Amino acid sequence: MNKETWRSLQSHGVTEQTDLRLDFSYVAPNESSANKLREIIQDQTDYAVEVQAEGALFRRTWIVVGSTQPTKVSPAVLDQWVDWMVTAGLHQGCEFDGWGTELPT
Repeated sequence: MNKETWRSLQSHGVTEQTDLRLDFSYVAPNESSANKLREIIQDQTDYAVEVQAEGALFRRTWIVVGSTQPTKVSPAVLDQWVDWMVTAGLHQGCEFDGWGTELPT
């Protein structure tokens, strides 16, 4: 998906010199796993990250959401970053749900 997303970003004027803030999310199996993942990301990065609960108490879903600092990216950087994000989540039993960004104005 990174290649397709990069092409789409380029069609909107994004280059490897454009600063982007990458937003990301994970689905966690429980609150404990979500909090552990949040702690790992906070300890190893400068990202804003938080745990959120969605749904009713008996059908609660835990998600971890956050954003990077504005940074320059390229297809290679995105691939490396996604690999790290997926791996960080897997170690806590959390599924990387994807990333997105807001186009610069």
